[in-house]
Amino acid sequence: MQLCPNCLAHGFCRNKTTGLVTDRKLENPDFLRDLRAFTSGLNISPDHWLDFLIDTYRDYRGRIVHQGREVFLDTEALEVTSIKEWLRDWACAPVSEGARPRLREESRERIRVLATILTTRFPFEADMWGVRAANDNEPPAAGR
Repeated sequence: MQLCPNCLAHGFCRNKTTGLVTDRKLENPDFLRDLRAFTSGLNISPDHWLDFLIDTYRDYRGRIVHQGREVFLDTEALEVTSIKEWLRDWACAPVSEGARPRLREESRERIRVLATILTTRFPFEADMWGVRAANDNEPPAAGR
């Protein structure tokens, strides 16, 4: 992405923004299901996920905003000793058929950071996470 002369001095585009993933989205089982299906489809190994996320966040040439204000992601949520195992179990595996995904409170910020970073890189795909057709004739998943 080429920056205009005004933005070049800042090092990022002041007009390009990505919204922080909200609690409402994180509490939507369809959003979590779609997010996990997407992350597992990227075929990134657990050993490379953390680098992929940090590099993607570093290379984003815009701003992340929440309620109109710029925010910075707390990537320390990803810096835990068991992150590779968590990424193997969460980001590398889709939700099992018939299972209802749920958000564990200890993973909330980790998933928010992961989903927000992925939204900066894949905005069109991210717009569809959790979206279902109004006339969706699929049977409800177990536990709904």
